[in-house]
Amino acid sequence: MTRLRWGIMGTGDIAGIMTSTLLQLGSPVTVVGSERATAARDFATTWGVTRAAGSYEEVAEADDVDVVYVATTNERHLRAALAGINNGKAVLCEKPLTVNAAEAETMLAAARDVGVFAMEAMWMRFVPAFVKMSDLVAAGALGELRYIQVSFGMIPPDPDVERRWMSRAQAGGSLLDLGVYALTLIHFLLGPPTGFAADCVLSATGVDIETAVLSRHANDSGASMVSSFSADLNTEATISGTDARLRIHAPFHHSPRVLMERRGKLLGDFDTRYDGHGFKFEIEEVERCVAAGLTESPLRRHDETLAVMKWMDEIRARCGIAFPADDR
Repeated sequence: MTRLRWGIMGTGDIAGIMTSTLLQLGSPVTVVGSERATAARDFATTWGVTRAAGSYEEVAEADDVDVVYVATTNERHLRAALAGINNGKAVLCEKPLTVNAAEAETMLAAARDVGVFAMEAMWMRFVPAFVKMSDLVAAGALGELRYIQVSFGMIPPDPDVERRWMSRAQAGGSLLDLGVYALTLIHFLLGPPTGFAADCVLSATGVDIETAVLSRHANDSGASMVSSFSADLNTEATISGTDARLRIHAPFHHSPRVLMERRGKLLGDFDTRYDGHGFKFEIEEVERCVAAGLTESPLRRHDETLAVMKWMDEIRARCGIAFPADDR
């Protein structure tokens, strides 16, 4: 397969991991862009990228770019992705896709209108543990799904309230950063909520440092999730059915091990480790879809991304979490 040429928008740690993974796979990274030209130059030097750009638009306009990867802070996702879309580039945009569902609809509609591929970088969807879980559930190994429990907590590595984790201007908080994984898992297995309760602890900056959601779904199935920037939670998922349960070991979003149990008895122990970084699986999916002329991945459809974005909007509304983009 001919590898696609990538342009990177953003210069943070995640952009570095993606660039390293792309290069290991043999997909060339031709340009990196940032609104801070010095940051782009430093990143290019560190990762051996040939060209550094002083804007996202310059990356989008490059003739030697097939796909742009958006790794900016959340409030810049829409602008950066639209620059790529409007220049005919495929787009892989970090999660959450945008700040809110309205922005997400704008981005995905633009991609469909132009006829280019676009996907949220929900890398969890493509890693071996998620594939194994999906296969077991589809095969009926758990019986009828009844309840899902998910937690994801970490202490932000930088306490500076101006950094992305705690910044309201940058659409920070634990829900959009961590909770999006848990809600995506729940929605994938149970569908949209038929009702839910939500509670949040807000920081002095107005973002959530902890969010808890208790939800009901089709056939009276249920789920609970907690995301936290104030506690080092176990970051595991338990999926319980009428016949058995799955334990997705920490970290559940790229778990090395999946257990299937029934009333204390081990039914299956699945090794889901892999070499390299888990970003490689979503990269392969993007390149496969683009080569096939698709505008969305059948494994991470636009409607699924939008449904989770709308759910997060509703959770934020109940908890009083508002971002500047919500007023636009």
